[in-house]
This record gives sequence, structure tokens and C-alpha cells, in this order.
Amino acid sequence: MLGSLPRCRLISVAATGWDCVDVAAASERGIRVAAVGEYCTDEVADHTLTLLLALNRRLLDYDRQVRVDKSWRWNDVQGVNRLAGRTLGLIGFGRIGQAVCRRSLGFGLQVLAQDPKLSPEVVARHGARPATFDAILGQADILSLHCNLEASNRGLLNRAAFARMARKPLLVNVARGALIVEADLVEALDRGLVSGAALDVLAEDSPDLARHPLAGRRNVLLTPHVAFYSDAALEDLRRISAANIRAFLEGRPDDVFRLVTPP
Repeated sequence: MLGSLPRCRLISVAATGWDCVDVAAASERGIRVAAVGEYCTDEVADHTLTLLLALNRRLLDYDRQVRVDKSWRWNDVQGVNRLAGRTLGLIGFGRIGQAVCRRSLGFGLQVLAQDPKLSPEVVARHGARPATFDAILGQADILSLHCNLEASNRGLLNRAAFARMARKPLLVNVARGALIVEADLVEALDRGLVSGAALDVLAEDSPDLARHPLAGRRNVLLTPHVAFYSDAALEDLRRISAANIRAFLEGRPDDVFRLVTPP
């Protein structure tokens, strides 16, 4: 596609991630890539906590109990855990991870965070404890993904990672679907290595939900890649993406919200 765009000077991605563009190939053709650096931090953080709370409080089971089973008994669903005092592990601690941390501390969660781009001092400043990836796998009661998708972390949560999850955690993913090997997650859920999962993203952007092995499971909550969405966030997304184009074409690259550095 890039080869068929001889006059193109800029690709402005209407998202914070740019993994949909081959930046190296674009650079070879003199095409720059811009992305929206931030527009939905609060929305994604709120959605993360919504999914976390829904999993922990077993809302899917309660909803099914009332709507399908027509039961109003308080003890039909067993094994609900108190949230305060449990450990939340955050993989990725940028703006969204930090916003999730702030909200989680208010619920009494202890927060571990791993981000190779940040110093331990920065992590601690936001109220989290710095931890390695392996430490989080071993200590987290809840695991939430907030990192970009890169070649180095594609399939980050695979069979080997699930096997090291000592506390059978709940898993939340509002980042990128390809961070998880979905077949391995299905196996981990079946084996009880993961207690439940709430996913706003899947490996495919347009999944076949009629055939997808994670759709329709009692212990999996899915939302259709909507964590970013609010009317205000959508307006910001469109405005910033258009402003990036204008600034670049007018010779003001420093005013582009995020101009991707070619590898």
C-alpha cells in the first residue's frame, strides 16, 4: 500500500498506537507517521476498573442468576473475594497505568508495576511498588495489561507465563489483543490457572464471535474495544489527528502531538 502512495508525506493515525503502520517501510519512502499521544486516559482507566470490579464481584454470574435462572437467592454464587488488600499487577505504567493505579489505591488494592521505560523512583512516586514481570506473575491476584504492542512483547502472556501465575489471578486486558496467546489463555482458564478474564481487545480486530473460543464463556467478560470511548474522547481523537496533519503540512513538526521516530 505504501508503494502506491507516491505523493504521501504523512500518515496520521487516529489512535495512540501505530502498530498498524510499517514505520520503517514508510520512512524508506519519505513518509512520516503521526499518532495521537493522549486522548482517552480517563476513559480507559475507568473501563479497566469497571472490568476489574465486574470480575471480582462476579457480576456476570449474578446477572445470569437473575435473568436466566430467575433466582434471587444471595448465596447462589460462591467464592466472591474482598477486593481491599489484594494485589494488582500492572504491566505497563505510562499515563493509563498510572491512572489505573490512582483509582486502584482508592479501593485498597496493593499495586505492583512493571515498566522497563521508567525508573523505580517514578513508579514509587505514583504509589506502586516496582516489580519484575516474573514477580508480578507470582504475586498478583489481578493482572492488568497497559503496555504498547511491540515485537518484543507479542504473545507476552503465553502458556509458560500462565503456568507461573501462582495466585490464579483475574486478568484484564484493555491494551492490545496480541499481547496474549488466546489458545493458551483458553487452556489456562480450563485448567484454573486464571480465575477469569475481562478483555476489551482480542487478537483480531474483527473477530468471528460465533466461533471464537473466548466468547460465551462463563468466566470471560468481553467488550468490543470500547475502553477508549466517550463522546469527549472521540472529539479529541478527531481534532488532534487533524491538527497533526495541519501542523506537519504547514512545516511545524514540533507541533505534531506525537511524530513517530523511524526505527
